[in-house]
Amino acid sequence: MAAAIILAGGQSRRSGRRHKACLHLSGERRSWIDRQVDILRQAGFAPVLVVTGHRPRRVLDCLHRRVGRRHNFQAGRGPFSTLQVGLHHPSDHGLVVPVDTILPPVPWLRRLRRIAHARNIAAVSPIDRWGSGGHPLMVSQCWSQSLCAVPVDAADARLDRQLGYLSAAEHIRLPWNHFLRYSRLNTRREWCSARHKLRSIL
Repeated sequence: MAAAIILAGGQSRRSGRRHKACLHLSGERRSWIDRQVDILRQAGFAPVLVVTGHRPRRVLDCLHRRVGRRHNFQAGRGPFSTLQVGLHHPSDHGLVVPVDTILPPVPWLRRLRRIAHARNIAAVSPIDRWGSGGHPLMVSQCWSQSLCAVPVDAADARLDRQLGYLSAAEHIRLPWNHFLRYSRLNTRREWCSARHKLRSIL
């Protein structure tokens, strides 16, 4: 089984008083993070792990699913440190999911998992038709260990920099034209715009 790692270690300052993990889609009673957990489980990811950082209670108060939990006590050192906490000692391939990522449908997530297991590659990620995006990101156990070995204060202690070191054969980028157009949910305006479009996409 491949694990899913939801990164919720940021301060979520741009989303307003409530953490973005606690927002709701129109017509849904479950929180955004509960929705993420449900989709990941339907896609066959286990365990599902939530990694917190700044003010973890804001996230945990709206999490009503049984999941593994880890806390990044060094969240002030940046998001890469939260990633390393989530990837520490993975048992298999892992799916990295920033908490505000709009997940593709379940069959597409299963496709990511199958490709990662079928090929000897470091990472698999979706991109939109303009070549941007990159989450959720499927990472191999071997590459997870390499990421955890990067000093958190290094100049290249960023996931995009580490991905840039991989060759095209090591990092498979799958085009999918829909959900990545609405991948940012930082501000109230971005959230309101995306949640209406999500209903027609998913």
